[in-house]
Amino acid sequence: MNVLVLLGEWFGDAYFPLKEEIQSRGWTMKRVGLDGEYRGCYNMKRDVVLRSDIVIQDKMDLTGFDCLIIPSGPQFRKFRENPAVLKFVKDAHDAGLLVASFCVGNYTVRDAGLIDLPDGPDLFPEKVTLVKEGILIGPRGGGPPPGDGFASAPIKEICDAIVREIEK
Repeated sequence: MNVLVLLGEWFGDAYFPLKEEIQSRGWTMKRVGLDGEYRGCYNMKRDVVLRSDIVIQDKMDLTGFDCLIIPSGPQFRKFRENPAVLKFVKDAHDAGLLVASFCVGNYTVRDAGLIDLPDGPDLFPEKVTLVKEGILIGPRGGGPPPGDGFASAPIKEICDAIVREIEK
């Protein structure tokens, strides 16, 4: 399985357990983003700088990738205001990639025009749900205090759902 993980400045701490889960499954992961490098959010790893393996461009060849994962994190605020990110998400789906998101990553999927769901339980289902052909969305992932941060992010659940959808 070859997956892209969309990250940006203030990426969420859920990235770290997501990366571990992806590695434990033997998947290949590439970080994709608008910028060459970015820092994490304040909860755990603000001092960590990550670098994009792939920088978003106007025309991108997504051949060989199975899925785009959009994890939780404050980065969504910048994503939802950036037409290049939203176009990339839509283009990834149009290219046949499964788009899988959870928590506030679901806003990015909606803002890209791939789903039309209101805020609330439809946009943040209790379990990972196929809401449209090629689009999985999951529940919230804890959030900042008083939430439990990334500890309750549905990492295993989203990866299990990706496998189910890809193997169909």
